[in-house]
Amino acid sequence: MGMNPRLIYVAVLGVLVIAVMPLAMRFRASQAPDPVTLKELDVGYGRVIRVTVEPNSQGTLSLHYHVDEGGQAVVEHAFFGTLPRTSPPPDFVAYSAEGGNLVGVAQVSVPNRILLMHDFVSGDSWPMRIITYKDTDPKHLYPYYEEEVPLMARGEALFLRLSNALPQASLELLRTMASRPLSLPISQPTPPAPPAPPAPPVSPAQPSSDAGAGP
Repeated sequence: MGMNPRLIYVAVLGVLVIAVMPLAMRFRASQAPDPVTLKELDVGYGRVIRVTVEPNSQGTLSLHYHVDEGGQAVVEHAFFGTLPRTSPPPDFVAYSAEGGNLVGVAQVSVPNRILLMHDFVSGDSWPMRIITYKDTDPKHLYPYYEEEVPLMARGEALFLRLSNALPQASLELLRTMASRPLSLPISQPTPPAPPAPPAPPVSPAQPSSDAGAGP
């Protein structure tokens, strides 16, 4: 009994797809533009926080941060937000506390809103998600990304230390960024207030009808 030609066609097509898919993925990766560095923040002691931007498949720009210490990468390509492709490139500023070991980064146009933090002593970094690998199959290790609650707890703990050390800065934490891609607001110069309307003319005082009248 011969095989069904349709089954043969489907089997051959499946083999071709499996064979071509890795090549297509490698080609796509090779065509992806390299990240562009927006800012390198020298935070002292041979430590640098670098912010990069690159287009993503959703039609926006992904922002990532990288942390180097002594020329060695300690955080690589950690996502922390998105921007519309039409946005002007933002600038960033760093805040240091605890002898320079705890650093937070904000956007220059919104300088009190902390976007990311790094502790150079413990290595804790936020909002980088911690990835663990579980051996659910003897032949494969599967990555498990840190869930929202512990991620936010780490961010809150780092921010509490930073804000307590710098009370004069009136810092706030951009909490929603850890849960989803976020279009960071680009602050535009505040337009001048419209001029106040002119005051109505003051009518000259009219003499009283009984002016000069005696008691």
